[in-house]
Amino acid sequence: MSKANLKRFDLNLLVVFLELWETRSVTRTSERLSLTQPAVSQALKRLRTALGDELFLQSRTGLQPTARAQQLVLPVRRALDELGGSLFAEGSFDPATAACEFHIATSEIVELSIAPLLARTLREEAPGVVLRLRAMPDTRTACTMLEDGDLQLLLSTRDIQGAGIQNEILGELRLVAMLEKSIGPAEGVMPMSQYLSIPHVVMQPLDHRGSIVDHVLARQGLKRPIAAVVQNYMVMALVAAQCGYICHLPSAVATQFADILGLAIYDLPIEVQPSRLIMTSHTRFRSDPGVAWLSARASEILKNWHQTQ
Repeated sequence: MSKANLKRFDLNLLVVFLELWETRSVTRTSERLSLTQPAVSQALKRLRTALGDELFLQSRTGLQPTARAQQLVLPVRRALDELGGSLFAEGSFDPATAACEFHIATSEIVELSIAPLLARTLREEAPGVVLRLRAMPDTRTACTMLEDGDLQLLLSTRDIQGAGIQNEILGELRLVAMLEKSIGPAEGVMPMSQYLSIPHVVMQPLDHRGSIVDHVLARQGLKRPIAAVVQNYMVMALVAAQCGYICHLPSAVATQFADILGLAIYDLPIEVQPSRLIMTSHTRFRSDPGVAWLSARASEILKNWHQTQ
């Protein structure tokens, strides 16, 4: 689209685009925007003409976005959020004098990784703000809690989808192995022979399929010896230290525990894809200056932290 065409572009079409992205339905989009279905269909036609792409294709499960639509959704969402925040801002947020609570849901392993960083930032910049970290609910409940305002943010490894949901990738959690220093090699990658001969202590899996480590090993026709199954990551590291077992933790957590527990850190002898660290929020907070500050600081802190790992 040329600059000349952009001046004549109807920004209302972008609102329709986002609703179509979230609902994957012309009918639901028309209901949410209080428009007729023909009006929504016409808006989609104008978008297709202006952008030179189908954007959404019909399927048995609803509208499916094209690659072009996937490229556009985040920039369009950010642009409309910034515009809305500027037009309808109702006040400011001064972290130094603020007295409020922020509720963030997070999984245990992500909490171990990032809670100290967030708590320290609030202590230094917003001493009157209380940080309440809560257990990570299932996806449907998480969406409802964000929509209702019971949660301001989610910090997890889940890519959560839903109406009004916004996801931002902040970094990755890379898995490493830990073993009592006197047992393992000096450093580097743990040899496969040792990795498969020393017992492992693992977290209770969410289902019978086991962890990603077990999946990778199984694809190679391999299986690790498991001697203990626990329900807490701290307990897992303590058992590894006391029993000479191998355990797995994200590198950021491992570096915090290594010296305290006398454990050495090793790269895995298998290729395990890192988990993405994702911050999830809801558009209901787009004009809330406090949540905007929290989101911006969390994003900045965790991106900087990830670069140092």
